[in-house]
Amino acid sequence: MRGGLLIPILITLSLVLSGCLEIRNRSDQVDDEPGEPALTPAAASADPTPIPSGSFLRLDGLNAKQIVLWDAELPAEYAATSSTLYRRSDARSWERIGSLPVSGRLVADPSDPDLLYLGDHPRCLSDNDPVPFHRSTDGGESWQRIDDVQNVRPMLVWPEDNDVIIGSRCGLAISQDGGYTWERHLPDSEFDLTRLTITQIGLFGLFTSEDGVSYLRQIEIDDPENPEFAEPLLRFWGIGTIHASGDRILVGEPGGVHFSDDGGRTWSSTREGLEDVVASVVPLEEDIPDAELEEGLGIFALLPHPQDSLRIFLGTIRGLYLSEDGGQTWGKVSSIEDYQVTELDFSMGGAILYVTTDHGVIVLHNP
Repeated sequence: MRGGLLIPILITLSLVLSGCLEIRNRSDQVDDEPGEPALTPAAASADPTPIPSGSFLRLDGLNAKQIVLWDAELPAEYAATSSTLYRRSDARSWERIGSLPVSGRLVADPSDPDLLYLGDHPRCLSDNDPVPFHRSTDGGESWQRIDDVQNVRPMLVWPEDNDVIIGSRCGLAISQDGGYTWERHLPDSEFDLTRLTITQIGLFGLFTSEDGVSYLRQIEIDDPENPEFAEPLLRFWGIGTIHASGDRILVGEPGGVHFSDDGGRTWSSTREGLEDVVASVVPLEEDIPDAELEEGLGIFALLPHPQDSLRIFLGTIRGLYLSEDGGQTWGKVSSIEDYQVTELDFSMGGAILYVTTDHGVIVLHNP
């Protein structure tokens, strides 16, 4: 079986493996370290206590499933369980806002923390029920369902024009009117936009095809009605993740981690220390051993520390990894269990790292 045909198996295996992991309830631990908000008595059944580093963020007794940053110098502005939205009320407390109209990805407008977008799309080419798209102008206290808009996963608000929202609709989706209408764009047919990042030199996206091959492309949206897709800068098998800052681009994928310091013109790669979570072969060139497929592979999040670019955190199918030498070698972060890590977010200028896993959001202090 060739690597390009194995993406459905990989996704299925990763979901099965992650579902078998034991959820550890650490809400009864006590730590006097400040920084991460806890739940207020008025909004929850439990007394507020500071969250110990390495513990789940819990709201009304449930693990938070996602957080939303508005200002990277502050703690997370919003947190949500599967069905309920909370907002930070002060340095330590959360206020329950209300129910979410759908389960999906939350995005806040960087110029207005009260303006939220909520949506998602089913697996591409599936016949699952459509997901309606919503927006809120009052911090989630009320939601407006946008007529005739569905199956859009918001990803970011364009910093130069907050009416322009960029998302995924099994392809690049762009709204120029605050989410009321959307246009879908593809560099080729049947490509899903799986990751997106913006830097000083432009917008970069990872597009994953139906046969499981991903392509890194730079996207030009000077004219949002006609985005331009550059030729692929990198090609690999499976789903990956991307981070870019200036000319430096980092990509994590099932074969390892790739680095470019010239905007994607040349690349170097490493997998040292990642042998437990990446393939032992180049998947586009060789068959992945069955034993590795059975164990599961994958890198899903990648983020350098904002105060030290040599320290890079990596979210994988089995836990959190850290490089202290700019990504040349990696070691596992022992304070995080073998959960599948899907998102990484720094706040408080790097003093807090939110580690979003398939079991909930874990908070690390001074990582």
